This record gives sequence, structure tokens and C-alpha cells, in this order.
Amino acid sequence: MFNNNLLYEFKLLLRSSWLLILSISIVSLFAFATYNGKKNVEKRLDDIFKVQTELNKKDSTMLATLTKIEKNEKVDIPYWQLPSEPMTIGFRHPRLAIMQPEALSFLATGQSDMYTHFKSPSVYGNNFALDYSEMINPVQLLFGNFDLAYVIIYILPLLIIAFTYNMLSKEKELGTLQLLSAQPISIITWLLQKMAIRYMMFTTIVIFSLLVVIAVFSIDAFSNLFNLFGLLLIVAAYVLFWFTVSCVVNIKINDSSKNALALIGVWLMIVMVLPATINQIGSSLYPTPSRLKMINEIRLVKKENEKKQDEIMGSYLRNHPELAQESDKEKFGFWHKYFASEKVMEERTKPLLSEYDSQLQKQQNLISTFKYVSPAIVMQQSLNNIAGTSEKHYNDYKKQVFEFSDAWRNYLVPMLFKGKKFTVKDYEEMPKFIYKNRIDNTIWFNILTIFVIGGLIFFVFVGRNLKAQ
Repeated sequence: MFNNNLLYEFKLLLRSSWLLILSISIVSLFAFATYNGKKNVEKRLDDIFKVQTELNKKDSTMLATLTKIEKNEKVDIPYWQLPSEPMTIGFRHPRLAIMQPEALSFLATGQSDMYTHFKSPSVYGNNFALDYSEMINPVQLLFGNFDLAYVIIYILPLLIIAFTYNMLSKEKELGTLQLLSAQPISIITWLLQKMAIRYMMFTTIVIFSLLVVIAVFSIDAFSNLFNLFGLLLIVAAYVLFWFTVSCVVNIKINDSSKNALALIGVWLMIVMVLPATINQIGSSLYPTPSRLKMINEIRLVKKENEKKQDEIMGSYLRNHPELAQESDKEKFGFWHKYFASEKVMEERTKPLLSEYDSQLQKQQNLISTFKYVSPAIVMQQSLNNIAGTSEKHYNDYKKQVFEFSDAWRNYLVPMLFKGKKFTVKDYEEMPKFIYKNRIDNTIWFNILTIFVIGGLIFFVFVGRNLKAQ
């Protein structure tokens, strides 16, 4: 019976041009979305290339000057700009901390349109006060980006609804349902077989189109087969979820117009209302402290430290006797006092920063806890995770910049206190920033989650009908 249904359904879809319409629609949507995503990644790479080129030019000039100084040749540069001074290197020649895009970054814009992908932490200034956000078009922020994640999460369900909303009710309205009842198969079994056939056709078109479009626009994505396979599997799971919802509505309502309205209502609830509600609840329960207020309090602490620089300097040297032994206390200047007070400042402002980060973390934990009420949230987080553009990735990038900044300062500050000059050899041994994706990939758990949610919905609403057969 299944083979007969398969043959009949295939012929029916071919004659109605549904397969052709679906194929053209999906390929067009995927191609345009991938093109947009690829353009965003190219802009990101272009920005990184420009700052990297500028840094290389400055380094070339700096190395040429250092070579002259080491050869005791005359250089036409003011003393306070000489690259042989460690603090000149730390202040005027900071290193770049670059967050390179992943192979599948074109998949989901995520937070990449709000946060920067490169920073140059200097020895001067408060690293914890660095701004990692970028100025963006508020209209674009409101409407979002048309990327593959948007097509998969928002548009594919609408195509599934149009493809399946009247599968049972159409037979009833055409008067062929009684003929089907005379067949040696129950109506629900017949509907499940028909849904399974359409699901296989729809998923095949989606996966094939996705692979073709990725191959055309970003062949490098195939270098990460693990994530690519996970992407295909979670898309198949998400499609199955919506086919399950459509099947339940077909059985429970069995009226074409009502089916369509009910499915659109479910779509609005799952992809729009629930994510927005959970996000609003998180912001209301755990509001983040004012960043402006935090920066003002940091400035007050800095002003207090300036009045106690001599006292702070003495305490700093007691805590770092290796620096005090090799330093001439009479020659301590601005930079020596600055680094001594900076350590005190970081300790005093730590509670402020902890409160700010804690509230953000609570918001993210709330969303992570309640994301299972909406497969759309699970999908968005999974696709952002695969693309390397999630909130967690940018927070971790920020932490890595802090860690690198500490290593950068710890490399130069001892040279300052010991009165050591910076050389070409020191340049070659400087710390280098290498971004590492340290966020766990939970896509396999999310795939299982979507399957479980779909299965629960099916058995809760259709289980009794199956037992009654």
C-alpha cells in the first residue's frame, strides 16, 4: 500500500507543479540568503585585512628604526616616540587581537553585526572598559539579516504549511474520503504514509539545494564536514517537527481554511511570540546595570588612586620585590606609578564588573533554560553555534582579549621596571594573539531535543487516535 501511495503522491505533485515550485523557491531563497551571508563574511575579512595591513606597515617602520638604534645610527624621532622604549611599544604599537570567521560563518549573522572582530589592547587604558560593540544601522537591526538561518527558521515552516495544510481536508472536500475509507488501511495510517512521503521529498529538496548552494558560494564549508553534517541533520529534524505539527492539525481540525489559520497561529507563537516573550522576561528579571554608571564609578576610583600614587607605589613594590630590587626608586615616573595604581583599580572595580557580567549571564541562562519551549530558539542557537557568531562566542572572544592583554602587559612591564630597552629580538618574542573557538558544540543534543519535542506533540495529540485503530 505504501508503494502505491508513493507512486500516486509523486504523480500528483508532478502534475500540480508543486515539486517544481518548491525546488525553485527553496534554491532561490537559499542562494540569496547564502550570498548575503557571504557578503557579510567578506566585509568582515576585508576589515580585518585592512587593519592587519596597517599594523604590518607600522611594524616595518618600527623595526627599521629599532635596527638603526641598535647600530647606533641617528634617528630623527623624539625621545618619547623611540620604539626602544617598552612603553612606546605598548602604547603606540599595540598588537591585534583578531577573531577570524569560521568556515560556516555565512550561515547565521548572529551577533556578528553588533560586535567587533578585532581589538588592539594597549598598555594604557582599562581593558575591562573596552567597547566591543559597533555602530550599526538601527533599521537593519530591527528587521534583522536575511541569511540562511532566517530562511531555515522562518520561511521553511511557511513552505511546509503551504505544502501540507490540506492533505486530509482536501480529500474530504473533494468527496474522495469515503473511497479512501473503503481501502484496507485506516485513514490515519494513510495520512501518516502521505506525510512521510512528502517529508522525504521536501527534505531531499532542502538538503540537496543547501549542498548545491554552499558548494557554489562557499566551497570552503566542506572542510568542516562534522559541522556541515550536523547542519543537515538539524535542518531535517526541524522540518520533521513542522510536518508533525501539520499532521496533528490535519487530524484534529480537518478543515482546510481552519487548518491554515491554526498552522499560521502556531508558526507565529513558536517563531515570534515565545522567543520575544522569553527575551523580555529575561531583561525584566535580570536588568543589566547602567554601563554609563559603571564607567563613571571607574573614573571616580581612578581619581582617588591618583591622589594616593606614592602610597600605592610602595605597596606595589612590596608585593613585587623582584621589580623593586632591580629598580631605581628615584627614577620612577608616570608609567611606573600608572601600572602600580592600575592593579589596585582592577581589584576595586572587580565587584562592579562582576555584577554587570552576572546579570548578562543570568539572562542567557534563562533563555537556555526555556529555549526548549520553542524549537525556533533551539534552531537559532544551534545555527549561531555552528557559524561561530553566538553571544557565547563573542563573550569568550572578549575573555581571550583580556587574557592576551594581561600577557602583553606582563611582557612589557618588567622591562619598564628593570630599565631594559626594547630590541628586534624582543619583537620576535612578543606574545601573539590566536583566537580559539572554545565554545562546546551542543548541536547533537539540540537535534535530539527537536526530535523529542516533535515526538511528544505527536503522541500527546494523536496517540489516542492510533490506539483506537
